[in-house]
Amino acid sequence: MPLHTPSPGGCTCAAGRRCSSPGKHPRLPHGLHEASTDPAQIRRWWARWPHANIGLATGGVLDVCDIDTPEALRRVLDLLDVVKPPGPLVRTGHGWHLWYASSGLPSRIGVLPGMDWRGKGGLVVAPPSLHATGDWYTFTQPLTGTPLPPVPDVLCRLVTPPASPLAQGEPSVEEPVSDLGRYGQAALTGEINRIHAAPRPFYSGGQRVSGGGRNDALVKAAFRLGQLAAAGGLDEHVVWPQLAAAATSVGLPTAEARRTIASGWRAGVRHPRIPVRRVHRLRR
Repeated sequence: MPLHTPSPGGCTCAAGRRCSSPGKHPRLPHGLHEASTDPAQIRRWWARWPHANIGLATGGVLDVCDIDTPEALRRVLDLLDVVKPPGPLVRTGHGWHLWYASSGLPSRIGVLPGMDWRGKGGLVVAPPSLHATGDWYTFTQPLTGTPLPPVPDVLCRLVTPPASPLAQGEPSVEEPVSDLGRYGQAALTGEINRIHAAPRPFYSGGQRVSGGGRNDALVKAAFRLGQLAAAGGLDEHVVWPQLAAAATSVGLPTAEARRTIASGWRAGVRHPRIPVRRVHRLRR
């Protein structure tokens, strides 16, 4: 999919100099949901935006281990017990992307300090895109005609979200027979649908002039789910990655989405909300 491109002091998106993630978010109105492998469609996009950065939707063909710091790279290589990883390796503006065959794992933020996982619902920037630093995304280990390597077991175990702990006498969200579990899952699904349906903000002269749009939908979703988490039954390790993946899929910058989710969640936890079905049981 075509992404916006860094420009002097900012981004080609409407936010311009105010963009917190220049060159890393889609030009398409529905984000990664419009990603395509159709050559004709791709040619049309790049005929319209010849300087667009290149975005890849993860979780279908490839997963990406997204590493931001040298310390995180050393830790991942130590876990893998290798000097260099197998398969394609991309040098980004300030980190590395390790490419693997899609595993079915979800996207997760903060798997390790300085390391995220881009799986289902995720997005990465691909070479030869331009980074905001002025550097180019490049392959330091090439993409060849051979299949992408499978995700090593040690990374699968690391990325797999932990099971939600049982709250005091209450079933976890992951038990489908549980009333609270069904309520929590329905709440999460509903909030993600609201994020996808939220209108895009309108900018004029680089300033947002109408509608909080998708960012407002994200903070409200995090707040409401944080309220439920405080009452028991929702785990941030399960919820946050799904909110972040939804935010990325509609074009919100990753860094902004992280801050918004954390802020909304913390505010919600301070104001717990007991699910209606649980209130009825307590009253009886």
